[in-house]
Amino acid sequence: MSLRARIAKQVLYRSSWRASLFRKYVLTLVSLVALVLSINAGVETWILYRQTRASVTHAQADYAAAAVAAMQAALSEIEREVSWVTRASAVTLAQHRDDYDLLLRQVPGVLAVAFLDGTGREQVRARRGGARAADPAPEAPAPEGGAGFGKPYFIGNEPYAALAIRHSGANAGVTLAQVSLQPLSGAFPPGPPGQGGSAILVDGTGRVVARSAGAMPEVGATVAALPQVAAIVAGGGEPGMFGRDSAGGLVIATPAAISTLPASILVEQPLLEAMAPIRDLLFRLASLLAFGLVVAICASLVLARRLIVPIRALHAGAEHLAANRFDHRIDLKTGDEFEHLADRFNHMADQLSGSYGRLEDEIEKRTRALARSVDELKALEEAGRAIVASLNLDAVVAAVADRAVALTGAEAGAVYLIAEADESLTLAGAQRSGAFPGELAPGAMALFAVTERRDTLSLPELGEAAWLPGAELERAGFRNGLVVPLADKEGPLGLLLLLRGEAGSFAQASAKVVQTFAHQAVLAIRNARLFHQVDEKGRALAIADLHKTQFFANMSHELRTPLNAVLGYSELLVDGLYGPLSDRALDALERVQINGRHLLSLINDVLDFTKIEAGSLTLSFQDYSMRAVIESVAAAASSLAQNKNLALTVSAADDMPLGQGDERRLTQVLMNLVGNAIKFTETGAVRIEAEAEGGWFTVTVTDTGPGIAPADQGRIFDEFQQIDSSSTRKQGGTGLGLSIARKLVLLHGGRIEVESELGRGAAFRVILPVRASEERQAA
Repeated sequence: MSLRARIAKQVLYRSSWRASLFRKYVLTLVSLVALVLSINAGVETWILYRQTRASVTHAQADYAAAAVAAMQAALSEIEREVSWVTRASAVTLAQHRDDYDLLLRQVPGVLAVAFLDGTGREQVRARRGGARAADPAPEAPAPEGGAGFGKPYFIGNEPYAALAIRHSGANAGVTLAQVSLQPLSGAFPPGPPGQGGSAILVDGTGRVVARSAGAMPEVGATVAALPQVAAIVAGGGEPGMFGRDSAGGLVIATPAAISTLPASILVEQPLLEAMAPIRDLLFRLASLLAFGLVVAICASLVLARRLIVPIRALHAGAEHLAANRFDHRIDLKTGDEFEHLADRFNHMADQLSGSYGRLEDEIEKRTRALARSVDELKALEEAGRAIVASLNLDAVVAAVADRAVALTGAEAGAVYLIAEADESLTLAGAQRSGAFPGELAPGAMALFAVTERRDTLSLPELGEAAWLPGAELERAGFRNGLVVPLADKEGPLGLLLLLRGEAGSFAQASAKVVQTFAHQAVLAIRNARLFHQVDEKGRALAIADLHKTQFFANMSHELRTPLNAVLGYSELLVDGLYGPLSDRALDALERVQINGRHLLSLINDVLDFTKIEAGSLTLSFQDYSMRAVIESVAAAASSLAQNKNLALTVSAADDMPLGQGDERRLTQVLMNLVGNAIKFTETGAVRIEAEAEGGWFTVTVTDTGPGIAPADQGRIFDEFQQIDSSSTRKQGGTGLGLSIARKLVLLHGGRIEVESELGRGAAFRVILPVRASEERQAA
């Protein structure tokens, strides 16, 4: 193996270690052993801790009890040495003084003595010579009927206490003695618990009154800052509590109070010394944990390797299967599930090998069929595009015949269509047209019943078909044929006849492809026929519309000429050119002029409509003032509004820009809208509003007329349409005004909108570009 291959293998091994089953087994087993041993160590440590603490606390409590007993014995001895001076035989002050002097000589621990009578007044005082002690004072009163020690106090670092002893008899007085408490340090029992154990006696302020041998704080030192001493001073404290010594080390302490002296004994032992059994246990448990982890790692390595080897063999077998190497076999002899799984892998490889071979054969067959289908679909698509490329019936029929021959591999093809006159099948188009008869025999119509109008019909022998000139076709070199009916839901349309000179059936295209092509051919032929019919009817309609337009134009011109003459002569008569006329004659002439102008307006509308329809209306673009146009329209229509007592108002801004368009045609549009508003409004007002914004004029004509129904708002702009088309309508007109106005506005590049509700009037809004495009001059 090359160096590069070894390096790649080592890198692959290291990278796969994190996600390997080997790693999972090792970590799982080691973690399980570590967890069990850790739980066991924790439980044992907790149990031993409780036992050790209870044992240390019990030993300290026993020692404290012994120390309390020793202290009380020492205090009792001091009280006994002092109490003899309270003998009943001493009744005079001299006797008391003699007794006190004798006490001071016999008991070195007594520094001063005083006698107080029943009223509390000092009568006798004795002091040891050279003593530094103060005079005795009653700091701790004695209990009823006995003696008692007061609170310890210090002179320098020496502890003292006042001892009060009551004399027998009523109001006999009290002897107060100042005694030293230094002897109490020697009263501690020997050997406090533990090698570093100690005991101290502290008063209520936290000062050391006495200590055992080896105790660190000196007598008179203040240790109230220590946690265990602070608890005693606060009136608390419990056996086995934790604290610190004067050097800051952790200790375990147990307190005990002395009943005869207001002080407490505190027994202490260093925590490390007291918990030495726990330290030894932790060392043993750590050793056991390390040993267990080593054993677990070794066991997991052995177990994981026994699992990894067959798994790797199975993995290698799976890779061979993935690479289509089905001849590979997995050889495992483990006698367990791995061997059974390997056998299943080998059996699966055998099955896959057989299935893969059959699948390859099937895929090859399907691929060939799919390729053939794709070729047929491509040919069908090309044939479909070819037959729909034209709407000429002859071209469509010829394309159907050509594409059918190419699709089926025939040598000649023809399309026969059913004639509408006699329902015969006549030749409509063919490829090699000279080989086919111009018309098929009547028996050919029976093919549509035999083939159910859709299925193809094979003709192995042309002579067997009585409706075909078989002999002539055989002489032309054809041996067999294929009949494809051309029919749809509307009925039979014809048939497609394909011929070939070789024996055998038509197998180049499938039957479904041929039927699909026949369906496309039927659609193309029907579309071509329909287009031909629509084209003929369109030509006829165009000719009729042209004749109508010419008729309207000629009629309008012929009517307008004599009508203008009538209006002209009537004006001459009114002006008196031919002599004076009577009032009745003048009234008659006025009615003639009014009706003549109305008729002339109708004729002009018809003439404009014919020009627009003929495309001969041309706009004359020039600059105009929209405000001037509106004012001229309002001036022209004011007389109409006054005749109906309607208010006609105009609202237009003075600073509107100059517009560009056909001023005469725009005046005609607005005059039509304002005239309609006045004509259909009986009461109220008509208002014209105009504004310019964003390069557009907006002119709104609002009335208070009857309004327009929503259903009629769309058709009022159509030709010859009116809201009231009945013979009894009140308002006249041809129904061309709004249609002409709308088309004139469209020629300017604008639009007309209407907003109306029945009974609430109508508002027609004309929206025009300020500068109409020059390209819109030609209508």
